[in-house]
Amino acid sequence: MKLRIGILSLAFSLVFIPNGSAQAKVTCTGDACGILPTSIQSQLNSVDQALQFQYTDKVLATMSEAAVVSNINSSLMGPGIVNRFQVGLGLTLAGQQKEDINVAYQSLSFQKLPNVGASLAPNFIVAINLGWLMGGGPSDTEPELKTFLHRFNLYLHGFKFNFAQGDVQKALEAQNKNVELGGDITSGGFTLRFHIIENYSDGVGLFEFSGISMGLGLHYQRQAIDLTYNDNKTQTLTLGPAIGTWGGSTKFNYTSTVTSVPLDIRTGFRMFYFFTIFAGAGTSMNFGSSNLNLSRSGPINLALDSNAVSASLSPEIAAQIPSSALGQMKTGTLTMDLSGKAQAPNTTNFLIAGIEINALITKLTLEAIVAQNVQSVMVGAKFTF
Repeated sequence: MKLRIGILSLAFSLVFIPNGSAQAKVTCTGDACGILPTSIQSQLNSVDQALQFQYTDKVLATMSEAAVVSNINSSLMGPGIVNRFQVGLGLTLAGQQKEDINVAYQSLSFQKLPNVGASLAPNFIVAINLGWLMGGGPSDTEPELKTFLHRFNLYLHGFKFNFAQGDVQKALEAQNKNVELGGDITSGGFTLRFHIIENYSDGVGLFEFSGISMGLGLHYQRQAIDLTYNDNKTQTLTLGPAIGTWGGSTKFNYTSTVTSVPLDIRTGFRMFYFFTIFAGAGTSMNFGSSNLNLSRSGPINLALDSNAVSASLSPEIAAQIPSSALGQMKTGTLTMDLSGKAQAPNTTNFLIAGIEINALITKLTLEAIVAQNVQSVMVGAKFTF
């Protein structure tokens, strides 16, 4: 016997909490629920543990990894060279998609529930060479004029973005007027880089070795997302021998606070002045927690279907259902509630790769980070002075 609830796939695909515990509850009340066999009712009311252990906990881990990697990849450092100072803007995207999950509980089953994670964070970036800041001239000054401080670059980043304002909300309304989005993302932090091996240039711009630099940072990110999906259309619903529809709205309230301490080593090469490639590797310690409240409640309309009765019930039980009960539509309410609190993963190891295109005082940078199964890309532009 299978329980197929299409909207549950949508609702649970929105869940993103780091590894931890969650509480889920699915309840059915009203005359529509009264036509369900007792075994279906009891299983439906106690399916929460199966949803948590077989599905929700796995999705929590998936989303946690995406949130942490987007926090790490937020400084747009490129190969790690700053002559005087730089300012810029960047946008970080992180995500992963794992194999769909099937949840089985007694005679109920949820088929191919999505296991995905995603995170987004814009940032304003400032980078300063400490030797230049202390009055020692740019980092590409004559070797005899350089000081030890020229080996240090300080990267600062931060941004506060409100979902309910500006172009994002307008674009969302243009795509789907049933979706209301609120909340904000706040991020900030710094990275101090030290050139273990200084960069080398041929002096004419045909070739430059970026040296080898090590960076230690402290990155903070807080997400607060409020989403309401007012579904004017009803979803098809099958509960054992009963077939019908489910309407209502889905409410999603999520907050997450992550602090990461990344340590990485990177190097790179610039060719013909315009094109730079860079790569590296690192690890990060992470701290933080997340909270989620997700609910969907709405009216259901159910009726016993002769074909569904034959397919889902044994002949003995099906014979006990009077033919007069078949096809009679009953109404009720189906409610799903999910809440949880969890901690961020302790450590994340990652690889770095990217390209940078130089055009006069502008640097266009694409910086990618891969950590286990998570991929993150930060794209942005910096202006150098």
